[in-house]
Amino acid sequence: MINPDDMKNTTLDKLFKIYKKYIPNSKPNENSQLCMLWDGAPDVLETTEQLNDINDAFDTYIEEDDAVKIFDMSLLETSKYLKNKLNQK
Repeated sequence: MINPDDMKNTTLDKLFKIYKKYIPNSKPNENSQLCMLWDGAPDVLETTEQLNDINDAFDTYIEEDDAVKIFDMSLLETSKYLKNKLNQK
């Protein structure tokens, strides 16, 4: 288990903050599923407020194909995906 005190301003910490924005009473952990940010699966993820918040938090742009991939990921898996994407810039 990851210690929350060690996550200040990390990729995972930013995802936790976004998760709590959309699910305020939750206590997210690294196994929490990103798909929970949405009320069901939208037809297009690319234009949703949730994905826009992720893009803004990481100063990136996630296209629809990649959005579909991360939709089914845990927060930890998503943080690894984002780190790799950001390192490719």
